[in-house]
Amino acid sequence: MSMVPPPPLSPAWFLDRTRLLLHAGRAAEAHQMAHAGLALHPDAADLLVGAAFAAMRSGRCHHAILHLRTLRAANPGPVQRRRAELVRAACQGPWRWQALIGASVGYRASLVDRQREVDIRMQRGSQLHGLCLRLRSLCDPDRPLRAAGRRDSGIDLWLNLTVRHLYRAGGTWDFDIDTTLFQRRPRRTGYGGDGAILRVAATYRHDVARQVHLGAETGLSRFQQGRADLALSQRHRRIDVGLTLAHGAGLRSHIGATHLTMRSRWRDLARTRVTYGLEKTVRPGLTISPGVAHEWSRRKGGGLVPGLRAREAGLGVTWSARHIVIHLRHARRHDAFRDRLSFLAAPHRARTRTTRLELRPAYLSRRLNLKVAISFEYRKISSPDPFRPPSSKILLLRVSREIFAG
Repeated sequence: MSMVPPPPLSPAWFLDRTRLLLHAGRAAEAHQMAHAGLALHPDAADLLVGAAFAAMRSGRCHHAILHLRTLRAANPGPVQRRRAELVRAACQGPWRWQALIGASVGYRASLVDRQREVDIRMQRGSQLHGLCLRLRSLCDPDRPLRAAGRRDSGIDLWLNLTVRHLYRAGGTWDFDIDTTLFQRRPRRTGYGGDGAILRVAATYRHDVARQVHLGAETGLSRFQQGRADLALSQRHRRIDVGLTLAHGAGLRSHIGATHLTMRSRWRDLARTRVTYGLEKTVRPGLTISPGVAHEWSRRKGGGLVPGLRAREAGLGVTWSARHIVIHLRHARRHDAFRDRLSFLAAPHRARTRTTRLELRPAYLSRRLNLKVAISFEYRKISSPDPFRPPSSKILLLRVSREIFAG
């Protein structure tokens, strides 16, 4: 069966001529042919990879790296990225590093995500109700306790700096080592914070259809909560493993498991979370992603946060156009707590509905190497815990940019 030749002067036509010249050992002429094609089709990802490969074979690694930098703005696919990594590794070695700076700013009704003024009604059989029965001269068990706090709404600003060391040899294994420093500087004083995170991640590609993800993370953070006696230091460790399976054209599954331990004065928990997500490309530019998750946590030490069992289900829709990406997701979460709060007679349950809309201007990433996201999140919470707000709205702007690369 004869194959139909590509139309003259099309990207495929230039790519075929480039391959023929490379097979004939004429790498310099192959690079010239690919360069001529890019003059007509500057955003053709396959042609950019071919030009970079031809430049590398002809000993012009400087030109090859320039082609690869242009490729980043052309939205390359997985196969094109792997070939680009082979060229980069041949020219510069497998190790690279990046420095990224980012900021997020938004408005929060509560900087600690808690109600400011609450009425605590002690249920019969609860610990507080029993204590008040024994100390009637100090408190009335049938009268609610009022807890009032300072106003804590305001503009929330987070700054972060990440230094990444990447191993990319174009083979079956990729490695990432990330060090992140972050600082919280809200406009309202008394709610700042800072911390550091070290993360190591590895990806193994068994074949085009299967990938295994491994990761480990440790971090330390310090946060203020409006009063000096409520300030806390928190340490955490996390281990995660994931599997990505491609079932066919435009259909993939993501399976993941994460184990997280946190230690602080208020929170001393061990938490395990298992997720399953399906990603389906309905048509070019439109993807739907349903998913479910189960979570278990237990209180390890003294902390005030009770352990729980939770289940979650959600549906996301992503629409990509030339200049913008829109992502909409709705999720429902059900929490069943293992331990009872001091003013409740039995462990309670809670339900949370979250709707999130995010807009990402794509042209800023392509032209300025600037990643921008604007998101709005609305949460509706149903819980007998009076400290949980019945609803919350968060408007957030995130900006990040690569400032150094080697």
